[in-house]
Amino acid sequence: MVKFVVWGAGDRGHIAAEIFGSDRIVAFIDSDPQKAGKTFYDRPVIDFAYYKTHYSDYAILVSLSMGQSIVEMLDKEDIFFFEYNECPPELIGYGWKRARKYLDSLKTEETKAAVYGHTLYSVLMYEYLHHSGHECVGLIFSRALSEKRKESFGRMFPFITVKKLDEIDADTTILETIREDECDSRIHGWKTKDIYDWKRFIPEYKNPGIAEMKDRYKGKRCFIVATGPSLTVDDLEKLKQHREFCIGVNTIFKGFDKTGWRPDQYVVVDVDVMNHLGSEIRKMDVKEKFIADASIDFDYDSLTEEFYIYHSIFTKSAWERGLISDDFSEYAYNSGSVTAVSLQLAMYEGFDEIYLLGCDCSYAKTGFRHFNEPKEEEANVYGTTFDLTRYVTASEAVVNSYQKIKEYAEQKGIKIYNATRGGYLEVFERVNLDDLLQD
Repeated sequence: MVKFVVWGAGDRGHIAAEIFGSDRIVAFIDSDPQKAGKTFYDRPVIDFAYYKTHYSDYAILVSLSMGQSIVEMLDKEDIFFFEYNECPPELIGYGWKRARKYLDSLKTEETKAAVYGHTLYSVLMYEYLHHSGHECVGLIFSRALSEKRKESFGRMFPFITVKKLDEIDADTTILETIREDECDSRIHGWKTKDIYDWKRFIPEYKNPGIAEMKDRYKGKRCFIVATGPSLTVDDLEKLKQHREFCIGVNTIFKGFDKTGWRPDQYVVVDVDVMNHLGSEIRKMDVKEKFIADASIDFDYDSLTEEFYIYHSIFTKSAWERGLISDDFSEYAYNSGSVTAVSLQLAMYEGFDEIYLLGCDCSYAKTGFRHFNEPKEEEANVYGTTFDLTRYVTASEAVVNSYQKIKEYAEQKGIKIYNATRGGYLEVFERVNLDDLLQD
């Protein structure tokens, strides 16, 4: 059985243990000194120094959602690792509660196959083929590895035969375990099968209720109301007075006790918000609530009729490339920002004039700060520690996704403006909310 060390004894470590099974995990690495020496899923929580002296025969799975600084450090020290965000989104929890019942559809009928990829998923798929009676002729790396890392790979996974593409016979089916558009185009000279894109065989991802909303607001304008610290109750009152169509996000309900304003729609993608504040989301007086299938713990089955479950995709490709969905009823790309997801929804519904409000884009500058949310309440949801390096990476990814959305919108004749008071987002043209909503 393939075993590894997980970097991160938090929410992502929890997901990895639940989906892969704790038997595969030998230890967890965590930089939080309060966790050191304790156990998580009955496995020791260690620091990086201890890993190097006692666990270096095991590959590391970097589970953090924005763990680029850790990846760069491991690369520099020539330590073999996998990035959790390179697995299919289902294996990171996105869609997992619905996808797991369709796992049999993934099983390959090919008797002779090779695995193409470089991720933990690639290795696990090779293991599955190896132990289920298939003839697995080898694993083909989809990216170049140094000789030292190849040696580390061979030592950690001695049962895997590594092959080059030109060493694979023409009658062998190559199983793609990374995004098809990131594969070497040369593999199309062989028989191929995409086993990365699970949404092809999970019909439940398509939400017919959302499909009915396609272009229903064509030619109209809306406001996406985020929860940045610049947002004020007076702003919400103005939106109510002018009867503007509004999409609220995440913890926007924290201000409902101070205003009669309510958004027409609500979008949540953040797993922390869903898991910690689910009861408040359920009782919120909003007619249409869009909730991501991103949590392995949330009780989706008991949701009432105003909820619309959408398939959320959060992977390294999604946030590095700023991917955008053409069909929100089937899936939405999450690039680290619920506002980016809401923009995909608004464009799908046909709005051609979209205004952002409370979109400060300030995490990398100020840490967690939300509209009408005291620090102690933020800590209950997001934790007490703040890793600036991680949030600089996250901010860069979010700004990149906004740039891609702007380009996408311009091609479709959609105008997006930033009506936020201050903040750090300069991708979209600035407008003054007071001028926009004059009496």
